[in-house]
Amino acid sequence: MMERLFKAPSQSDMHRWMAAFPNPTKMATDEDEVIYEDWDCPQVQCVEQYIAQQADELTLEPTEIVNIIRKTNEGWYEGSRLSDGEKGWFPVGNVIEITNEHVRRRNLRERYRVIQAASMVSTTKTRTLT
Repeated sequence: MMERLFKAPSQSDMHRWMAAFPNPTKMATDEDEVIYEDWDCPQVQCVEQYIAQQADELTLEPTEIVNIIRKTNEGWYEGSRLSDGEKGWFPVGNVIEITNEHVRRRNLRERYRVIQAASMVSTTKTRTLT
């Protein structure tokens, strides 16, 4: 049995502490928070640069596409950048949601092609080095 007591000045700080000490049996969630599955997550596009202030935040450049993992009621999203898979938190004010399903699918197909190309380059480099 394990018991933890957290006190934080904001919901996003609470999430950071909870991520630092995860509970392997149950993830506690806030009623005002939305958590998405990988296959059903919304996408956003960065419209204004954001420079990460904390280690768990995600630096964003305009036009970058991010899959949303979690939304909080404090105006912060947790997401995974499509170009490199890096995860982190960022403010909602720096992005706009992509609502067109066709565009979302096209972005995911492009991500898949990038992953395949990177894998092929990695395999080629390994073969030439041996």
